[in-house]
Amino acid sequence: MSYPEYPRSNFPEEICRLPNMQDVSSTLRPVVEQYNEAWLNNDVDKMAQLKSQYPNLEKSLFNADKFNVVLDETKATQKFFKERVDAMITEVAQHTIGIDDTALGEEKKTNAYSAEKTDFLTGVTIADNITISLADWDSNLEFTYHSSDILEDDRVLIYFADDSKLNASKAFIYVKSNTGEGNFVLKANKLPKSNLKIDYVEVVRK
Repeated sequence: MSYPEYPRSNFPEEICRLPNMQDVSSTLRPVVEQYNEAWLNNDVDKMAQLKSQYPNLEKSLFNADKFNVVLDETKATQKFFKERVDAMITEVAQHTIGIDDTALGEEKKTNAYSAEKTDFLTGVTIADNITISLADWDSNLEFTYHSSDILEDDRVLIYFADDSKLNASKAFIYVKSNTGEGNFVLKANKLPKSNLKIDYVEVVRK
């Protein structure tokens, strides 16, 4: 994306193409003197003829056109660093480090996960202070909790409150597998003896 306000520059797509200049050599000096004389006499045809006849002459002439190219290139570079360098550094860092949450196989050796992905790998709390009353269990001794934070392949971890752990274990409660996105289902082998309280629910996402 070059900057239309600086038409003589194609930065950042391309670098400056302005050719290098050179000092006037002893052999070129007479030609330069002829050029300067033509300029003083406003003889544009003679000036054009000399530049055509001696291509190296152009490398020793500095005019408004060349200066404007330098200005446009400089301004385009400054604008880029002022407005886009932060995004560029972030992008370069991501590609250098290899931040890719979907990396598989050998790609994992040269990639890192984002902070969000890392959080889900270790478990993210999606709910807390859930009370399951005896009436919440259906006829199949199942309790369903709905949450849009749960994806289909998430692993759900349930942490019962201390005063509920004994009754939950006696009821042989476990989290059912493959219940789909947006919910988790607890299955009990028998109805708990009391209401149960869940301190918090975590999901682990690979």
